[in-house]
Amino acid sequence: MLQRIWTMCGSVNVTFCLLLLVSFNLAIASFYVKCYPHIFRPLNNLLLQDWFRLYGQNNPDKIWWLWTMFVLLLALGFNTGICTLDRMQNLLARRHTMDMRGFLLKITPSLVHICFLIMLSGHLISMISGFNKRIPVSPVLETPPPIQAQVLDQRCDYFRSPELLKGHLDQCMLSLKLYTGKEEVVKQLSFLNPFTYQGFSFHLSRDKKAKEGGLQIIIRRDPGLKLILFGFALLVLLMFWYFPKLPKDTKGD
Repeated sequence: MLQRIWTMCGSVNVTFCLLLLVSFNLAIASFYVKCYPHIFRPLNNLLLQDWFRLYGQNNPDKIWWLWTMFVLLLALGFNTGICTLDRMQNLLARRHTMDMRGFLLKITPSLVHICFLIMLSGHLISMISGFNKRIPVSPVLETPPPIQAQVLDQRCDYFRSPELLKGHLDQCMLSLKLYTGKEEVVKQLSFLNPFTYQGFSFHLSRDKKAKEGGLQIIIRRDPGLKLILFGFALLVLLMFWYFPKLPKDTKGD
């Protein structure tokens, strides 16, 4: 009985059906996100549980598709995992009938699936346990504990040409003093030149809601980033090895 359930959950037909349902769910999601931006735009800056507490609880009729999406993606993850485990088990059982190159060629697609699962796990960890906050630039910044920060100096340059951009903000440089009680450092922050401190990354950005020249600092902590980068790096290495070898293997068949 359990074997039948396992086989059914790992079926390629189930994969196809789940992909169709995910695509349909995403089409519905695009409608809701476009119609209710005031509800879904804060997802970019809040943890999932915080967003649900502030926006989701009061709008169950507008976020129902999010829960079906989670269920479908979880089911697709299980389906992918089962398919991958079954294929790897089958290949390992036939390992003695293949040379090393042939074995690696056949097992690489399964390793690619594992890379995708690792990357998705990293994204999920960041969604539920990360940190993402936008704060306006002021003499004393509202940074997450245990960090305290203040702006020591601010210098901004403005376009002098062409005429279309003249007077608009070009670049800004902030000198920040950061301290935790144990150490004190001074960091330089500018557009497209972030820095990291105590596991948080600091990014300088324009504040679109403020008047011309308004600035904000985006503070992020992404605990799933290492998993995402590891999965992506492994995926790239596998692809660089796999595709050049594949034509040679095809010619030899």
